[in-house]
Amino acid sequence: MLMNHLLIPKELRPIADKIEARQRISEADALDLYRSSDLNALGIMASAVREQKNGNYATYIHNRYINYSNICVLSCQFCAFAAKKRDAHAFEHAIDEIIGAVREALRVGVTEVHMVGGLHPTLKKDWYLELLRGIRALDPDLHIKAFTAIEVRHLARRVFCMSIRDMLETLREAGLGSMTG
Repeated sequence: MLMNHLLIPKELRPIADKIEARQRISEADALDLYRSSDLNALGIMASAVREQKNGNYATYIHNRYINYSNICVLSCQFCAFAAKKRDAHAFEHAIDEIIGAVREALRVGVTEVHMVGGLHPTLKKDWYLELLRGIRALDPDLHIKAFTAIEVRHLARRVFCMSIRDMLETLREAGLGSMTG
């Protein structure tokens, strides 16, 4: 793909030339791109690299995002979502509700379910395993992506009472395909 150099600022044109010539950019070039606020120019160059590598081929995931709960023991400053169990806006979906939502999503062609729910203070190990097994039973090919890194740490330490590695293996055996993030 030939880039329209008129849309690329002069200071980035040498990098655009390297991209068109399929040459590797330097660390200094990468820093210049990082510091640039010209999203159009960055997009044009990124699209050129993508087209060089993959042609006009693109992929996407059709997923269903599910928050099984918003109850969390933390109070992170950046989170506007979490609630304490006593808060009026707190919620916790039953496994049957979640499985119903996944069943509906499968009817419209979803290939991945993405679930998070905070650091819940009272959900037990069996709840998480039953959830994953129930979803897996709906469709063995459905990819289950669940739990943030902090949720995984919380689950390993407070709920499963085992190492992160062992807990992730247990979750994988129950149906987990990957973590979020």
